Amino acid sequence: MNRSERFAEGILAHRGGVAAVLVILTLVALAGIFDPIRGVPRIRIDPSLNEMLPEDDPARLFYEELLDRFGSDDVVVIALRSETLFTPHGLETVTRTTEALARVDGVHHVEGLSTAIRMRSQDGDLEIAGYLESGIRTQAMADELRREVVTDPLRAGSLVSRDGLATAILVTFDRMPEDQFLARGVDLEVLAVARESAPEMSVVMAGTPYIKAEVGRILTLELTVMVPIVFGLMCALSCAFFRSLRMGLVPIAAVGVGMIWTVGVMGWVGHDLNIVTTLIPPLVLALGFAYATHVVASFGHTSTGSRVETARSALAHVAFPVTFTALTTAAGFLSLTSSGLEVIRGFGIFAAVSTVATLLAALTLVPLLLARGRDADDAMTSRSTSWLDERFEALAAFDARHATPILVGAGILSVLALGAATRIEVNLPVIENFGRETPIRKAYEEVDRLFGGANQFYVMLRAKEAGAFERPEWLHEVAALQDWLVLQPEIGGTTSVVQYLEVLNEALGPEAAPTRRIPDSENLIAQLLLFGANEELDVLLDRAHQVITILVRSTATETREFDLLARRIDARLGDLPDGIEGYTTGNAILLTRAADRIARGQAISLLLAGGMIGFLLVLYFRSLRLGLYALAPNLLPVLLYFGLLGATGTTLNNSTALMGSIVLGIAVDDTLHLLVEYRRGLRENGDPEAALRGALIHVGRAITCTTLAVCLGLLVVGGSALLNQAEFGLLGAATLAIAWLVDVTVTPALCLRLIRTG
Repeated sequence: MNRSERFAEGILAHRGGVAAVLVILTLVALAGIFDPIRGVPRIRIDPSLNEMLPEDDPARLFYEELLDRFGSDDVVVIALRSETLFTPHGLETVTRTTEALARVDGVHHVEGLSTAIRMRSQDGDLEIAGYLESGIRTQAMADELRREVVTDPLRAGSLVSRDGLATAILVTFDRMPEDQFLARGVDLEVLAVARESAPEMSVVMAGTPYIKAEVGRILTLELTVMVPIVFGLMCALSCAFFRSLRMGLVPIAAVGVGMIWTVGVMGWVGHDLNIVTTLIPPLVLALGFAYATHVVASFGHTSTGSRVETARSALAHVAFPVTFTALTTAAGFLSLTSSGLEVIRGFGIFAAVSTVATLLAALTLVPLLLARGRDADDAMTSRSTSWLDERFEALAAFDARHATPILVGAGILSVLALGAATRIEVNLPVIENFGRETPIRKAYEEVDRLFGGANQFYVMLRAKEAGAFERPEWLHEVAALQDWLVLQPEIGGTTSVVQYLEVLNEALGPEAAPTRRIPDSENLIAQLLLFGANEELDVLLDRAHQVITILVRSTATETREFDLLARRIDARLGDLPDGIEGYTTGNAILLTRAADRIARGQAISLLLAGGMIGFLLVLYFRSLRLGLYALAPNLLPVLLYFGLLGATGTTLNNSTALMGSIVLGIAVDDTLHLLVEYRRGLRENGDPEAALRGALIHVGRAITCTTLAVCLGLLVVGGSALLNQAEFGLLGAATLAIAWLVDVTVTPALCLRLIRTG
């Protein structure tokens, strides 16, 4: 009795004990999903972008330092636009809206035209007061204010559009966990309050907190919709495949249990579902269905008397190949742990956990369910010759007649795919993840147009000694850098302490006719910084006057655009004089660094996946030659996948970067099942063509059904409102369909040409 037979004997001989263990494991997993004591869910949706950022990148450390020094940049922009903005009524509306927003629970503070400080000379003194503090009672006063604001370097293009038709209100939120922010819908309340307070104006909102919350809402909704849809499709497909309601529901029960175990593990270890790991539940359903289906299909092809004996024989027949295919799939997932991004490593780990969970359910729960019932139940109609069996018999004959042309065609396709793959670009979408016609994307583009760039990042300058940025020559270096920045086509504007000093110098300068310029005296600069100190200045210059931040507004939205821009800025920062160091940082810069990690990690993960899977195949067949033969046809779907990316212009991102290793891990499963049956046939009759015909008929229906199941699951994901999720689903389904086609054409051709003995 071999190991598979002993394993099957143990499962079926101790059905009660195995069932009890399965129930306990499921209850423990359910407690990991929902805490029964506190009555709250343990598993949550995390829309944060933090896991998409490289942990050890210097830019992230600088960003954290910037936040520690100058406070949170978790801000949304409310843009109010109206032809009557600069009228007494329009400015009153701005004040009313600002005050209403400040009262929203969850808002830390609000900045806008009604809270901004005006610094000007009045009768020889410096007047520091709010722009709207004294009220705008006449149109002449409104017109004068407009002229002043649109020429103010601190306000024009930042708080007020340069055409004077729109104003920005900056809303900073209280620090709170992402899931709490999402559950409370603070961003939506802010937008609703703004629209209610300014009904006669066009009101839009943009900003990272809004994007993150909207992603969280979409993920939550789609997860609750996609999982039942995939379940329903699996159920219908399974019942149609086995032509029996009872038999068809057996694989569904197994994948349901496997998914509960997987999500339960995530809950117990405290790993939330994020923009990538939300792909795991529908993927678990499809993959688990494949393992369970092979067990049930083997049951349908086995006839040894009682249902218990039939279940034992069926399990013994497929236990080892199914386990081995799960190992190759898990190896594909685990190769993703080589990524430099936590979000991809997490996906790889928990996708591997899901593979193990669904495998255990397929090898334990499925035989228990199959063994139940009367022996006369469920006539094994799947044993009868079907239309699909006839098609596979004809396909085997076609493969035998055209083996050489098939292999030549595969070679040509490989070369074409390699050529197309050279056109792949890397991009981590943020706002581009939403459709072009969605309100959030249109709002972003509106803010981008009005204020010279809705995407903000920072250039941080650090001097070697305290008080360095009181020196005129260093401030002139900052001004020169800003002048260079605004000449870049992707940059709409910049703000730094230099503009404050120029305005203060004009308002309080010692000259008879003060001008907007950097003062020549270090003492005067120190005095101006002392007199003009306010909250706005605190976020641009630290108290030691040693670190300056330049806020940069950019129209670039894609990480590939930012990569080119960041490279130019880094080169320019290298020209700073000794004594000053410059760094670029911010979410946009960090996402660019993450895109670089994806590009570098893709090749590593694929090599690792190929190496691990190849090693497992060599161990399985106990032959280097057979192991490489089994691996070779599965490299073609991977090549074609990257060819599809290049040919369709789809970027390599945090979702599409997963599919190469996944395809390699999944596609080899069907190849392995086919090779196992082919070699069995060779050992029995020594006829390669007869062995191929028998192998295709024996496993063809199962691999077709499982491929269809996985493709249907991915097509459901392809309906996502988030672009990267949709691309993952659609291209993944297309690639796995191609992998099936390779398995029923190229793999048989290789078998006939290269494997002639069992």
